[in-house]
Amino acid sequence: MALVTLGCDKNTVDSERMMAALVGHGARVSSEVDDAEVVIVNTCGFIQSAKEQSIETILDACALKDEGSLRAVVAVGCLVQRHGDELRREIPEVDLFMGLTELPSLVPELRSRGLLPAEDDFVPTMERPLRILSTETRHTSYLKISEGCDHTCAFCAIPLMRGLHRSQPVEELVREAAGLGAAVVKEINIVSQDTTWYGRDRRRHDRSAPLLPDLLRALLQGTDVPWYRLFYMYPSGMTRELVDLIAAEDRILPYLDMPIQHG
Repeated sequence: MALVTLGCDKNTVDSERMMAALVGHGARVSSEVDDAEVVIVNTCGFIQSAKEQSIETILDACALKDEGSLRAVVAVGCLVQRHGDELRREIPEVDLFMGLTELPSLVPELRSRGLLPAEDDFVPTMERPLRILSTETRHTSYLKISEGCDHTCAFCAIPLMRGLHRSQPVEELVREAAGLGAAVVKEINIVSQDTTWYGRDRRRHDRSAPLLPDLLRALLQGTDVPWYRLFYMYPSGMTRELVDLIAAEDRILPYLDMPIQHG
């Protein structure tokens, strides 16, 4: 299988998780389309140029299928989440469309179509990793700490595609970061749709739920990764506690990715 990733670094993390799941269920996965039997396109639907690139990539894969080079074309991700019904009407050559909310069913869907070994026919010989790293610079990687965004800005479609903000549990993130460190990653880029909002969704129900400074302390204490870098910081979410922590900890790089307006 060839897995083609378009769009942002959050999509890269999603693709790395898909790769791990597919390999863990008997697939051979790469980013090269030429030798593949199945192409999975992880699409982007954020801005117009990204939509066009996603559609062109899907159509290119469909052309290979028409030539007999591929057995199946699968389109997943943000563009499908946002425009799934329209895509199904306009590009019927695609064998399977799956939006973000449907991705947990990717493996059983592929298996039901004969594109993965039947469950009884395949027994994994190694523990399935959380992710298979795909970045060109192996010493850096991404840690996606949350999904979605609570800021329903008029200029941004993220909540339409990714939903409202959902923070990942601290213990799961520490475990994932430790695994990245074990894979010789030296710098972890912390990403999300709004990194400063981490934990605030959980605070609605639990006033003691950890926020971003708590997560950063847990990552520093629970891993040996030399450096952490913060991306996608929302200006109104910055706090004195967070600024003081960044200033005090050498392993948190003095770098703030903070767009004024994006999307």
